[in-house]
Amino acid sequence: MVALVSKYGLLAVFGGTLIEGEGILIVAATLSEQGVLDPVHVWVAASIGAWFGHLFWFTTGRAIRGRRLASGSAAFWGRAAKVKRLIEARPVTSIVLLQYLYGLRLVGAVAFGLTELSLLRFALYQIVNCLVWAGLIGGVAYLLGGLVTEIFQGWFKCIWMVASAGLVVLLLRFVDRLLERIKT
Repeated sequence: MVALVSKYGLLAVFGGTLIEGEGILIVAATLSEQGVLDPVHVWVAASIGAWFGHLFWFTTGRAIRGRRLASGSAAFWGRAAKVKRLIEARPVTSIVLLQYLYGLRLVGAVAFGLTELSLLRFALYQIVNCLVWAGLIGGVAYLLGGLVTEIFQGWFKCIWMVASAGLVVLLLRFVDRLLERIKT
């Protein structure tokens, strides 16, 4: 990935975040710390790439909405309906959660397309979400330099992803409880 980003620069960042996300952003941010790329341009290119990727997969979900694409038991479809209701009831929380759970970013966008959430609302939420995501992931990689590329290699990557998913879940539960207290 380093060779790809070094050769194609911001185009590689845009394309990589359109498809995958974290890996290419981490490499680009590390290279920007070394002076190869401008960090603000990396942030913008990653945000725009991620945003377009989300919109593509959302519209894919919207195109297949209502079609029965897979068979499953009544219990499976009951759980799927429950997840759909949860997403529709708390779209912002769901968008943030799926953004930071490794491997669920694009699958989550398809899931949102299957719901009643409007494309405009999804797109607006994702603008903020992608800017924050690229700033957070890119910022950490920029500050830690080459260390972050070592972290995201081998078995430590799995530990890192599980720990980050756990932290996101705990943070979202805390925010939900705080919002409920404020409402009452």
